[in-house]
Amino acid sequence: MATTASSLLPRRQPTDQQQLLRLFWNRAELKRELGQLRRDNERLLEQLRQQEGAGLRSRQRLEQLESLLADPLTAANAVVHYQLRGVWQHARKRLQRFARELRERQQGREEQLAREHFARLRGNAVAAVDSRLAEVERRLRVVQMDLAILDKQERCLRGFWNWPRRRAVRNQAAAIHATLDGLRRQVSAIEDERRLREAEPCPPLPGLSVEARRHINLALIAMAQELLILLGGHGVARLARDASAQELAEAHYGDVAQCQQLVRHIGEVMAGAAAIDDMDALVSRRAEWLRGRVGYRRDTDTVPLADALASIPLELPSGAGDEEAQAGALPVNILAEEYWDLYGILLP
Repeated sequence: MATTASSLLPRRQPTDQQQLLRLFWNRAELKRELGQLRRDNERLLEQLRQQEGAGLRSRQRLEQLESLLADPLTAANAVVHYQLRGVWQHARKRLQRFARELRERQQGREEQLAREHFARLRGNAVAAVDSRLAEVERRLRVVQMDLAILDKQERCLRGFWNWPRRRAVRNQAAAIHATLDGLRRQVSAIEDERRLREAEPCPPLPGLSVEARRHINLALIAMAQELLILLGGHGVARLARDASAQELAEAHYGDVAQCQQLVRHIGEVMAGAAAIDDMDALVSRRAEWLRGRVGYRRDTDTVPLADALASIPLELPSGAGDEEAQAGALPVNILAEEYWDLYGILLP
């Protein structure tokens, strides 16, 4: 009986060890999962706290706005304030859309030019390979003709007395065969090179050139100046700039009648700006006029110096001089005063 029990113990011991190992692994896996659950719980709690904070701030702003709108004078000023901010955002979004259109158009144009240039270079390279291939094939035909002549000479050398001459001819033919094999390998290598040249893809365009970005930025500056002229009536553009940097509590535009009149002026200015149908022509002409007058600090700069933009001519001169432009000009530096958040829209 003791012998039977002792014989069973060695068989049970490995099974017990395996169970202990499985328990240890399961415990380690549970600890890892518990740690991950704790981290997920902390992350979700942080998101919940952030959402609650955002909701609280929104409720506070809403309560503040309700208290402000309860007073007729404050409500009238608030309407003017938000309409002026709307003017600012309208001009800013129009510039952003114009910048995106110009960038996409110029990107497509430069990619097309790059593809055409690469195609010309690839065509020249393939033509050079074809020239080398034609030269090697010409030499191959000449060698084949020489080999054919030797074969004909060997066939004409009959009889044992011509054996020395036949051997000399065969030696020459063997040398020509070696040359022929080398030329055929050259032809095969050149044909492979030609296929690689033809299949070579056009490399991607690294980005817009400095000159292209300068043209786009000048067009954006011209657009910003035209918008300032269109929205500048009754001081709306200047008031919109101030409103973009002010809080509602700081806004004050007069009594209720003055606010109502300013609202009418804002509507007139916005309607006049929307009625302009030749904006592209105006911007193109102004950008061309600016191109001859702005300067850059470095050759790699794409944003011009603000000194040349000290004023905005209402009517561009027909001649080369600036006297006509300076006679009727707005003393506004579109870059230095950062109208329409222009610096953030210009291409770097």
